This record gives sequence, structure tokens and C-alpha cells, in this order.
Amino acid sequence: LWGVKAPRFLIVRFSAIGDIILSAPVIHAIREHYGPESRIDFVTLKRFSGAADLLPGLNEIHLVDKTTSEVVPTLKALEFDYLIDLHGNVRSRSLSKALNILTFNVNKQTIQRFALVLGLRKKPIQHFVERSLDVLQPFGIPIPANPWGSLKSKPNSDNSLPHPYITIAPGAAHIGKVIPESTLLTICHEFASRDIHVAIVGGPDSIPIATKLISANPKNAITSFCGITTLQETAAIIENAQLVIGGDTGAMHLASALHTPLISIWGCTRPSLGLSPWRPHRATITL
Repeated sequence: LWGVKAPRFLIVRFSAIGDIILSAPVIHAIREHYGPESRIDFVTLKRFSGAADLLPGLNEIHLVDKTTSEVVPTLKALEFDYLIDLHGNVRSRSLSKALNILTFNVNKQTIQRFALVLGLRKKPIQHFVERSLDVLQPFGIPIPANPWGSLKSKPNSDNSLPHPYITIAPGAAHIGKVIPESTLLTICHEFASRDIHVAIVGGPDSIPIATKLISANPKNAITSFCGITTLQETAAIIENAQLVIGGDTGAMHLASALHTPLISIWGCTRPSLGLSPWRPHRATITL
């Protein structure tokens, strides 16, 4: 209608890499529904800016170093209509209060998740992405045909790999999610014996295990990109792989978003808690 201002959305998710990636379907759904006239901004922690850079359809990313007060003046000036809180913590509630803005909160299912962990509940928790998309129901926003949209991967010409290759993401933020070294050694040996190259991705914390895997496999069968690629470059490596193997990490969600076949190996967490691979490639296997 003439004279009707396109709505302005502020989406909040402070951490971590995988959870920020899981914000993509919400952003894409809003953008598809309202078009380019609508403004969609994102707030996250500065140390996770690389993950936010992957998200398509955003106008601007606002970074918090220590407290949300750092971004409040800028956000107030932008006059957002709605805040979509995909985090539901003290920091996001503080931001909502400071902006005095109509806020829609994701259902964290905290009690249900706790009951599942304790064995008091058997039914799996609804996936976090599904619960996030439920937040958009008051706006009448449908789920797009391609709900992930197109994440912003960025190939680096210096990171050329022989084809075919698979990608392994050995690390994790929590020790209980890390794939055992013996399992990684077996995987690398198996693919190297088939002349399939292995690309290892991850942060600086994955460098030690990557070094061990490389030294245990001759014939230059493994290339490590741990600690030397941006998340956008890592996404490009994952996107062009024949297969991704990883635990419950950001790389797992990246593989799902990029429609790359995936084997996800679970440790201390479990898919039934609502953070399993969401709408992954049809060849995906969860172990």
C-alpha cells in the first residue's frame, strides 16, 4: 500500500557459531516475505562476527564487545519496529528493555530439554530452527521453498584442493563434542587409501590434532586449513566437498545449510535436544 513503511527488524543472537548459522532461515524468510524495502539488522558478539558475515539478506551487523550499551545509541537511531530475540538471555533482554521495542522471543524449551537429559521425557525437542520460525507466525511469514537461502561463502584462490576431497571438522568448543583421535586416524587412513584427499577445517585449537593426522598419513593426503581461513573461506571448502564429517559444531550446521552430504558424530550432546542437522542433504547420516 502507498505510504506504508516497510517493517524494520532487529535480530539478536550473540553466540555461538552454529547457533548464529541457524539464524539464517529466519532472516531469509523475513527477506523473502517483505522484499528489499524492509530493513533487517543483526546483533552479535564481536568475537563471532565471522559467523554473522555468512548470513544472507542482512542490511547491517552490529557488534557487541562487552555490553549492549555499546550499540544502543546506534540501534535507537535506526528506529526498528520489532526485535526478534533468538537468544533469550540476560544480555538480549537488557537490549530489548533499553530499546523499548516490541520483542518476539524464541521458545527455548528449557524445562523440556532438562527433562529429556534427566530421562523424564522421551519425546524429542522441536528443532531450534522450527521454534525460531514459529516466532514469525504473528507476521504471517511462510517458510520459503529453500529455507536456508544462500550463505555467503567465499573461495580463497590460495586454498586450492585436489578433487575429489572430503572435509573433516575435528574440533569443538566443548571437549565432550570432540571426535576421538583414534576415530579421526581411522577415517583419514581409509580415505587416503582410496586416493580421496582430506581437508581439515577448524580454529587454532584444531591445529595439534590436524598436525597428528597429517604426520600419520603419507602421500600428502591431508591439507589443514585450521586457524588460517575465515569462516566464509571454510564455508567454500565445505560447500565443494564430497562429504563433511564432524561433531555437533558450527561446521555441521554449515554443511546442512550448504547442502553438502554430512556424517555427524555425536558425543556428550544428542540430536533429540533440538540442534541436529536441519534439513540437510538427503545423504546425511547421524551417528
